[in-house]
Amino acid sequence: MGVYGRFAQRYDLIYKGIVNYKQETDAFEKLFKKFCKKRPMTILDVGCGTGSHSLLFSERGYSVTGIDISKRMIELAKRKASKEGSNVEFIVQDMRKLDLSKRFDCAICAFGGFGYLLTYTDLTRLFAGLKKHLTLKGLFIFEFWNVGGVRPSPYQTWLRVEEEDFVLYRLSESDFDPQTNILTMNFNFIEVHKRTAETFNETHKVRCYTLPEIKKYLEDNGFELAGAFDWNAKDAVDFKLPGKETFRILAIAKQV
Repeated sequence: MGVYGRFAQRYDLIYKGIVNYKQETDAFEKLFKKFCKKRPMTILDVGCGTGSHSLLFSERGYSVTGIDISKRMIELAKRKASKEGSNVEFIVQDMRKLDLSKRFDCAICAFGGFGYLLTYTDLTRLFAGLKKHLTLKGLFIFEFWNVGGVRPSPYQTWLRVEEEDFVLYRLSESDFDPQTNILTMNFNFIEVHKRTAETFNETHKVRCYTLPEIKKYLEDNGFELAGAFDWNAKDAVDFKLPGKETFRILAIAKQV
């Protein structure tokens, strides 16, 4: 599993301009109305990161538990919750080994978290854990990265973000292996302060999937695919059907 190190400290700074958490939370609530007979009251946020989705759900009256394998991510999530006076429960836990002694009306796995399940065994462990932790007819809503939307390798990008006392540059190079469908992302960071500069790097591997694969894997593990939507839109989520080259796909799964 990918575990965030120092990257975690700058995660919110980097993704605040990339992921629109409020918009996505609005969209999740629309999906609740579309696919649930009644409003879910308890939510499990799988791979919650620094807790941005969890905290927004909590603000809207849901009871939320967030889990992540990264201790640093959970530390940051707890810090944010304390600052906001939120009662979200954040726990360090591997999504392949769910053990929370309670059930939830809905589970979500947003952004790239699902991709850290690199093998079929990883998938089966997650699905088995979800079946034990979801209420009858509980939903699992998750994002996966589609093979057809992967850019040609090597794919290089760079990002510059600025704070009051430093500027951060992230240089990234992604390489996709079509034999395993694993995308390797090498991140190199340069943090420039007034008188000093620091560098650090991390490598993350995520698996990309096709929609037919996801449908089959769900069916093999006691779920059914209830819907799938294009999740690429940055400014508006209009629930378009995904195309062959859609990169971010949101899947809605129900227990059979």
